[in-house]
Amino acid sequence: MELRVNSRSHVPVHVQLQEQLKHLILTGELAVGSRLPSIRMLAGYLRINRNTVARVVAELEREGFLETRRGSGTYILEPPVDAEGMERQRFLERVMRQAAEEGVPVEELGYALLARAGAPVPGRTPILFVECNQPELDHYAAALEERLPVTVEKVLLEDLPERLLREDETPLPWRLAVTTFYHVHEVEELVGPRGLETVALLAEATLDGIRRLAELPPGTKVGVLGNSRTCSDNLLNSLVGAGMDHLALFQIYEDAGKDLGEQLAEAEVIVCGSPMAGRLSALGLPPAGTEVILQDRTLDKGGIEMLGRMLRDAPRATVEEDQN
Repeated sequence: MELRVNSRSHVPVHVQLQEQLKHLILTGELAVGSRLPSIRMLAGYLRINRNTVARVVAELEREGFLETRRGSGTYILEPPVDAEGMERQRFLERVMRQAAEEGVPVEELGYALLARAGAPVPGRTPILFVECNQPELDHYAAALEERLPVTVEKVLLEDLPERLLREDETPLPWRLAVTTFYHVHEVEELVGPRGLETVALLAEATLDGIRRLAELPPGTKVGVLGNSRTCSDNLLNSLVGAGMDHLALFQIYEDAGKDLGEQLAEAEVIVCGSPMAGRLSALGLPPAGTEVILQDRTLDKGGIEMLGRMLRDAPRATVEEDQN
């Protein structure tokens, strides 16, 4: 389930949140009878004011989408009958489903619609994306290519100096260098002297994992697992930023100087990404009875939109132009 707000948008934050929650309820992604994360958890996850979330919850209660039960939480109700709204949702779902069946990426569909409305369709811009581990590098690069008109060259942070040595000329072949906030200074030091601007995006914990973590009893020992200390640091920071301070969070990573099995045995619950979960399964870990919560982080939607505006507003040579 994806839930994001963009504080830079002209659309008020409470309107963005309210409409997204309505969409998730109307499409069944938020199941009737399921409990919504608390106002505190949603505010921490989205990094917005609690009063804003409370306002949205109150409005959705008034419209009949939610019900707050004293001492229990807020629950999803059967959506009120709204023929026009439901028909619009069904139409959008049909269009998206048909596009997926035909292999048409979401952004291409959007540009085609804009073109029919008379708006110019941008070409694809080459950018460099840098991350410290291969699974997240692949995941984030794919997200950018899905949402923006870009062609991404993926480079691991440790391989960046060597990759730059292969480019003898300035300017470099990319419009921008993009990375997460955790590595922005390292990337800037390497590409800045070559005249390339670096843009940092925020990597956030996903809401589904946050909802399960929020349900755990206070003090639960949660091991935050990464394939390196940096990866574990990044995931831990995402969880702390989402307000998981009721849990006893600690890091687990393979180069910690301690057997991985021994580290896992100290945890009641393990949080990790899908690639690490696959590795654990192959190793016969963690110990029986230990819950594993998948937490595949995503790039902040507002940051991606900001990057898209930067690419649109600045002069650039597109891939199509270079090939002509």
